[in-house]
Amino acid sequence: MPTISPLRLAILLGGLVALGPLAIDTYLPALPTMAEDFGVAVHRVELSVSFYVIGVAAGQWLGGPLSDHFGRKPVAYVGLAVFLLASLAISVCTSVGQLYLLRVVQALGGGATVVIAAASVRDHFNGREAARVLTSVGLVLLIAPLLAPAIGAALLKLAGWPSIFVMLAAYAVVVGLILRFGLPSVAPQVAEEPLRHRMFAAYGRVLRQRKAMGFILANGLVFSAMFTFITDAAFLYIEYFDVGESAFPLYFGANVVLMLTLNRVNVLLLRRFESVTILGVAVLIQCLSAAALLTLTLAGKLALWNTVPLIMLVAGMAALAIPNALASFLAYFDRDSGAATGLNGCLQFLLAGLIGTGLGMIHDGTPLPMTALMAASALAALLSFRLIAGERIGNRL
Repeated sequence: MPTISPLRLAILLGGLVALGPLAIDTYLPALPTMAEDFGVAVHRVELSVSFYVIGVAAGQWLGGPLSDHFGRKPVAYVGLAVFLLASLAISVCTSVGQLYLLRVVQALGGGATVVIAAASVRDHFNGREAARVLTSVGLVLLIAPLLAPAIGAALLKLAGWPSIFVMLAAYAVVVGLILRFGLPSVAPQVAEEPLRHRMFAAYGRVLRQRKAMGFILANGLVFSAMFTFITDAAFLYIEYFDVGESAFPLYFGANVVLMLTLNRVNVLLLRRFESVTILGVAVLIQCLSAAALLTLTLAGKLALWNTVPLIMLVAGMAALAIPNALASFLAYFDRDSGAATGLNGCLQFLLAGLIGTGLGMIHDGTPLPMTALMAASALAALLSFRLIAGERIGNRL
């Protein structure tokens, strides 16, 4: 019998996982100001977003099996301490090089913390019930990127960009209190197994499960398509379309509004359809939307009025795809849920970080690199779902 209600677990884990989008989205409005302070171009500071997600990948790769071995809470406490100290250090850094290094350290702690969320769901629930809880976690989680740019813009105006990172340090304290007093403790699954054997063996078992790896890769690539936009959002809206820093949260928030809506739609869809079916449809729609963006860009027809809705669809499909992908692959792992979640998070953020870094390297002052990488990521997600997971779109309808 579960020791916690699905709703309470979703709220607690939503607050925990919100650490990630807060660390990414809150300082997006401050990127131009930070670039000016550091004396570099905006896209140089944008690279710090990619460095963060690469660090999260490493943090989740380590944190997943460590949480299986030592327990969820101890690993999260250490991660939070690292995140907090790095956030405070960023608030006083003076160069973009220092920012890169500290963002990686901050991300290592953040990744080791948030990786316990999906594994904690698997500790208590499975199947469609797990998908419903993960969807509800996503609902709480989506409030963070909806509010984060507005919070960042307000802090930027009131106290400058360093105050954003002081706020992140304070939020880490809040997350620690949530873990300490709200989340039930679960005994480590394999405490008697030597850690070095545990990590290699667990990841080996996950990698050998082909269908699960298809879902994990599709999930990471869906996220990468969305993250490519997040990385270049400040340039696209503030510089290319000249919407202004104060209006940026509105355009950015439009994506989150659709994601919130589709999150609730997913709960209704799960009453009738399996997670795999919903995932397949979401991957297809994202691929078509990203292809339309690229086509408009190549044709020279990209405008604010057609960019916004297509970006909303690319980002919105992530709200349908990610919780269903998590539920789909976690169903294969009773024993190695932490390792499976860690590998998923590692690949998800590593792919996104590498693609985002590539975007910074090929940035040419136009939206073409962004839309090309979004389309390539979405197509790769569709191919992973079809060829590696071996699923056909709608074959379970």
